[in-house]
Amino acid sequence: MRRLLLASTAVVTLAVPAGFLVAATSPSTAWASGSSVTCKSLKGTITGSFTVSKCSPKSKTNKSASGSSSSLAGGTGTLTWTKSGQTTDVSLTINQVTPSTCKKGADEYSVTGSVVAGGNSTYTNTGDAVSGDACISGNNITLLPKSVMDL
Repeated sequence: MRRLLLASTAVVTLAVPAGFLVAATSPSTAWASGSSVTCKSLKGTITGSFTVSKCSPKSKTNKSASGSSSSLAGGTGTLTWTKSGQTTDVSLTINQVTPSTCKKGADEYSVTGSVVAGGNSTYTNTGDAVSGDACISGNNITLLPKSVMDL
């Protein structure tokens, strides 16, 4: 039971980070569906924090975003972008994927949701889709190989 709760926390975290896929547009130009940011890396721990990085479009002030894995366990959370310090709030749903396509011994989780009102980031837009697939092995969270996290 504890592993499932921790895995759920990790997956939710991934979506955010994953999370995780932003375009440098203003909130007034948010797309009805889709994502404005795409990130190629997700790393973290179930019991600590996670970071999404290698995002495009490239931004000098939004290199990566981090958040607390446990704060996302309830389906909502906040990502803080480095260097800008701006925030992106997300609402997520996570589901275990079977069979897993992660490396042997790791569980796969699908993260879906959206960027919600409340954050002050100009890199992401309210209404942007959040989606990605994460692998959880022990306490570690990573992005499913050869996949991306969209925000």
